[in-house]
Amino acid sequence: MANQGDQLRQWVRSRVEQTTREVLQERIEGARVLAVASGKGGVGKTSLTLNLSLALADRGQRVVVLDADLGLANINILLGYEPVYTLWDVVERHIPLRDTVQPGPKGIRIIPGGSGIAELARLDTVEISHIIEGFHELEGECDWLMIDTGAGLSEGVLAFVLAADETLVVTNPEPTALADAYGLIKAVWEQEGRVALKLVMNRVKSLDQGAKLGQRLTDLAQKALGQSVEFLGSIADDANVARAVMRQEPFYLAYPKSEATMAVGDMADRLLHRVPPPRRGGWGAFMKRLMDNWTIPGAINHQG
Repeated sequence: MANQGDQLRQWVRSRVEQTTREVLQERIEGARVLAVASGKGGVGKTSLTLNLSLALADRGQRVVVLDADLGLANINILLGYEPVYTLWDVVERHIPLRDTVQPGPKGIRIIPGGSGIAELARLDTVEISHIIEGFHELEGECDWLMIDTGAGLSEGVLAFVLAADETLVVTNPEPTALADAYGLIKAVWEQEGRVALKLVMNRVKSLDQGAKLGQRLTDLAQKALGQSVEFLGSIADDANVARAVMRQEPFYLAYPKSEATMAVGDMADRLLHRVPPPRRGGWGAFMKRLMDNWTIPGAINHQG
C-alpha cells in the first residue's frame, strides 16, 4: 500500500507539473493570486476578502474567490445562500471544480469551501490534488484569484499563503490580534517565503490610529526579522459592517457610501495601480507551489 501511495503521489505531482508548463506557455504572467490571512479569527478576514473582490470587480476586474478556510468556510453565509457543491464534493465525490463555481454579485465567481466539515482541514496530498487539478481550467478566465484562508498558522494556511503572489495580513488594534499577525509574518519569514506581504488594519477608531499601529508593526517586522511588509491601509470601525452581516449582504453593496466601503475601494485602487504588480506565474505556478508546500503531516517544505 505504501508503494502504491508513493506512486500515486508521484503521478499527481507529474500531472501538476505538466499542467503548470502548459499554462505558463499560454500566459507568462497569469492572473494575480492574492491570499487573505490572519493570525487569529474574528478580525474580519472573510469580510475583507469578499468586499475587496467586489471593489476590484467594480473596477473592471474578473475575480474568482476561493473559500479556502477549510472546515469553517463561510463566504456563502455572508451572501445568504447554500452552495450546491463545495470543495468537499471535489475531494470525496470527484465533482469537477468548475461545477462548484457559484455566481456572485458584480460578476465575481465563488468556489465554496465545506463549512462545518472537519475532515476538510486534514486533507492529505492526494486529496488536495483533486482541488489543484481543477484550478487550471479557470486559468485565463479571470484577472484575480482571491483566497480566503483559515485563521491561525496551520500547515494548510501557510501552504496557501506561501503559494500566493501576495498576501494581505489582516489584524485589528487588539494586542492579541497584533501579536498573532506578527506571528504569521514571522512564520512566512521562517519559511523564507517569497510572497509579498501587505498589512491591513481593521476596525480602527481612526485612520490615524490605524496608520500608527500599522507602521509600528511593519517597522518591527523589518527591524526584528528583516521582513518587508507594506502597509496597505485601514478600515474604520464602521457599524454598517455589522448591519450588513446581519442582512447577509456585503457592506460594499448594502452601504456604498460607508467609511468601510470607501476604505476598501482605496485598497483596490492601490492594488491595481501598483507598478510593477507582484506576479509569480499565475495559477499554474501557484498550483505547483501549493502542492510543494502541502505536507502529510509535518513541517511546511517551501520550494520557492
